[in-house]
Amino acid sequence: MELQQFGPYRIEALLGRGGMGEVYRAFDTEHDRTVALKVLSEHLAADTGYRERFRREAHLAARLNEPHIVPIHRYGEVEGRLFLDMRLVPGRDVAAVLAEEGPMSPERAVSVVGQIARALDAAHADGLVHRDVKPSNVLLTGTGDDEFVYLVDFGIARSTSDAQGPALTQTGAALGSFDYMAPERFLERPIDRRVDVYALACVLFECLTARRPFTGDGLATLMYAHLNTTPPPPSALRPGLPRALDDVVARGLAKEPGERYASCGELAAAARAALASVGVAARPEAAPPTAVTPLPVRPQTVGFGATGYGPPSSPGVPAAGYGPPSSPGLPTAFGPPSNPGPPVGYGPPSNPGPSVGYGPPSNPGPSAGYGPPPGPGFPPAGPGFPSPGGASPSGQRRSTRLPVVLAGLAAVVVLAVVAVVALAGRSGDTTTDTPQAGGSSGQAGTSSGAGATTDPEPDPEEQLRAVLPAGFDAASCTTQGAAGDGDLAALQCGAARQQPGPQVAFFYLYEDGAAVDAVFVSDVTGVGLSPLGSTDCPDAQGYRGYDGPDGELAGRVACWVDDEGDANLAWTQDDVAAEGHVVVAGGGEAGLADLWTWWNDADQSDFRAG
Repeated sequence: MELQQFGPYRIEALLGRGGMGEVYRAFDTEHDRTVALKVLSEHLAADTGYRERFRREAHLAARLNEPHIVPIHRYGEVEGRLFLDMRLVPGRDVAAVLAEEGPMSPERAVSVVGQIARALDAAHADGLVHRDVKPSNVLLTGTGDDEFVYLVDFGIARSTSDAQGPALTQTGAALGSFDYMAPERFLERPIDRRVDVYALACVLFECLTARRPFTGDGLATLMYAHLNTTPPPPSALRPGLPRALDDVVARGLAKEPGERYASCGELAAAARAALASVGVAARPEAAPPTAVTPLPVRPQTVGFGATGYGPPSSPGVPAAGYGPPSSPGLPTAFGPPSNPGPPVGYGPPSNPGPSVGYGPPSNPGPSAGYGPPPGPGFPPAGPGFPSPGGASPSGQRRSTRLPVVLAGLAAVVVLAVVAVVALAGRSGDTTTDTPQAGGSSGQAGTSSGAGATTDPEPDPEEQLRAVLPAGFDAASCTTQGAAGDGDLAALQCGAARQQPGPQVAFFYLYEDGAAVDAVFVSDVTGVGLSPLGSTDCPDAQGYRGYDGPDGELAGRVACWVDDEGDANLAWTQDDVAAEGHVVVAGGGEAGLADLWTWWNDADQSDFRAG
């Protein structure tokens, strides 16, 4: 039975259908815009493990802010089904272009791969591995030197901190297309960004030759080829191609991850250099085809057991959303399609074989779910953490008014994306009960005696401004959109009064200490941080608990340098249910040392509990 209405969406056309669900062109009646709506199959929402992973990874993908990534406007659960609301992009996918036009010129192929690489490097910097890079997930708009590339379908993307497993048969569908799958994925080994490097090399091969590196029917044949067979050089299939490109493809398709390029950008740079070595100029970088139109600062989240458009399928699950966007305050999309008419954007794959983004399951085995697996790269939340305050810089902080909630790694507005954070839901961590932040929901006071009246609830933003660390001028801080992970208020502040110290800061208020702690742990593990051991910040990067004068856990603190070289420090303060995240842009390890010194000055960094 075809959908006609889905929550606030009026369904206009079916664009594609597969084992994971359907993709529609739909009209969002709440925001008056036409979108691509991906609605996942009902059984996926019923799988608790998959729902949790979907919430976590959809949040990460929704925060990506890179021109070559199709923006996600909203995600969540409606009427018992998970969905993604994405910008509808007119265009053709690369698989269709190759089928209709044959192989691309080397200049065009290298341009396409270079633009895909930008999208992937941005995702990797935010802790996501795409896992399904293939021609049918690459959309082309414009022509000639103005051809612009979009990478779509982060629906099966995985956090790099959750990169081991699951098995190929989980949820009845392989996580990715076998034709582009790196050898380590068939062996179910831990994965990282280099699986996307491998897939991107497959796409380059196909753009140059109009055929895949490995051919054959069935999983067994393809698995053997990816694990054991050396593909032919592209120039052997298409005489006249620069042989230097053969070397680029060969390294990208190396069987061992350590022998490949370290990043997709490196592969793209090597391909451009290969063209230059034979006197062929690469195409100039194309500009986005539409004007930048700011969207809400954060993608919206619907359902997941909170208020929504239908009954929650799992009433006990808290509301979703997971932390600040990678680049708060910056536009997250490029406005409505310049031609939002019949073009498909997310049409059915041109080759709907064993691929999975929207295709039928390649190996419809038993459904198993996607819960975060144990193992390297996914530190447990709770047991195994350093004992509270055990590695405190000087034993204790001066007061219990410690740092607030960090719902994720925000981004330096003027510069590039700062690290990511993801996830809510804290498994297995135990803390002492902490009082709720004054005036939070359900805490309204009443006067004693007959005729008692309920006091109005305090404004959460005013509460947050009132408890900001003394090192910041509350009047100069600006309101930020809600992170969507349970935060009640969010502020962005400029540089701290004391320098050297933070150049930019973000602060968040939560319902109680347990909520901020859960978000923080999920965030820092989401960016790959591990509990600190005997070596403390800034000599080591990671996170730990710290205690107050009473010897009880007062909050947590984390320090790291991200891929952009920005120094980051985040901390929570349970007694005020708040989190802070401060940054020195381009500060590196020296900036991290400055932040650590600043944070240990309680007169500057303690939240003012009252």
